[in-house]
Order: sequence, then C-alpha cells, then structure tokens
Amino acid sequence: LVFQQSDSGLRQLAKLGGLIAGEKLPQNWNNSNELVDFFDLKGDVEVLAELGGTSGHFQFQSASEPGYHPGQCAQLKDAEGAVIGVLGALHPAIQRKLELDAAVFVFELDLSALQQAQIPNARALSKFPEVHRDLAIVIDETVSADSISALMRENAGEFLSELKIFDVYQGDAITKGQKSVALGLTWQHPSRNLTDEEVSIIISKCVNALQQQFNANLRK
Repeated sequence: LVFQQSDSGLRQLAKLGGLIAGEKLPQNWNNSNELVDFFDLKGDVEVLAELGGTSGHFQFQSASEPGYHPGQCAQLKDAEGAVIGVLGALHPAIQRKLELDAAVFVFELDLSALQQAQIPNARALSKFPEVHRDLAIVIDETVSADSISALMRENAGEFLSELKIFDVYQGDAITKGQKSVALGLTWQHPSRNLTDEEVSIIISKCVNALQQQFNANLRK
C-alpha cells in the first residue's frame, strides 16, 4: 500500500512492485552470462498486464521519473492515457549508493487498474506448428517501440500470435540519430500449416509499411 497526496487529503493506493537483476538464465555450458535488460522487464510487465486482462489496452511511453535511469524509464498508460505504472532501470546514483554491481530494473503498477480490466476470451490451442522470424531494422531514434509494434501488428495479419522487440542498439555501426531495432514475430494458423511464401509476403508488407511510415530500412 502507498499513500499519495491529493486535493482531498491522503489516498491509499494498492501497488504491485518488483525488480529483476543478474543473469537471464541459470548458468550452464549451453547458456552465456547474458544479463537482464530493460526489455526483459518490459516483457515481464506485459505478461502481468495480460494476466490482469489489459492486453491490447495499454501503451508504454518514454518518461523521466525520480529514482529511475533518465534514459531507461517508461510509463505504462491505459487506453485513456492515464498513467497506471512506471518501469525502468534504477538510477545510477542510487545503484552506486547501494553498492550494486549489476544493473537493477524495477517496476511499480497500479493494482486496481489491472484488476478492473475484463478477462479476455480464451481461444483453442492450435495443433499446427508456429512459424518464427526475426527482423532487424534501422530507424530514427525518436520512433518509440510502441509505435513500431503497433504498425507491425496492423500489417502482420490475423495469425500473428506473438511480437517482441528483443534488442535496441545504437553505436559505431549505426548512423548517428538512428537505432537498430530487432523484432521477433511468431505466427500460428488454427487449422493448417503456414507456408514460407505466405510468411514472406507478410514480412514484405510489414517492411514496406515501416519504410513508408518511418523511413526505416532493413539492417544489412
């Protein structure tokens, strides 16, 4: 429970908070020592939102909040634009003060906003295999991940079952003012196999939409 000042006095709000840090997977011969990052946290928050029935009714927006890293912070907003959560990396100054070696990523969500949503209807599991493709694009650094995801969902067809942005890179290999964004897309048809040709046509449609809307290009 969190107490928040309002015009009518103190309000008591139910919040859900958590953090992630360290390696993504248990260390073994088959796994590298890759550390968790902002997008791992974002994925976890998306899962919580889906469990609360808000999937498809929220968006992430870059933000600057006290206690958070200024370049790795976002607000979670509902369909009306109200802020229902904050997530991001712990501010470097706080991390140093706490003597933490690895980056720590934290979130805080308005529990009541998640609980008010309607639970979506379940759909039957398909016995046909999923088709997965990874796509890397170079795009203006000001274009948000949500804008990219929304455009991809509009053009990826009704059988898209999962869309994830799993990497964002800016560095020597990328033109200044741009960024590389890597996306993972998964399709699954309920009653038959999807062909490579069908998926290739969908990907071409997505790439054309990204080029027209954001002047993006495939990363070579």
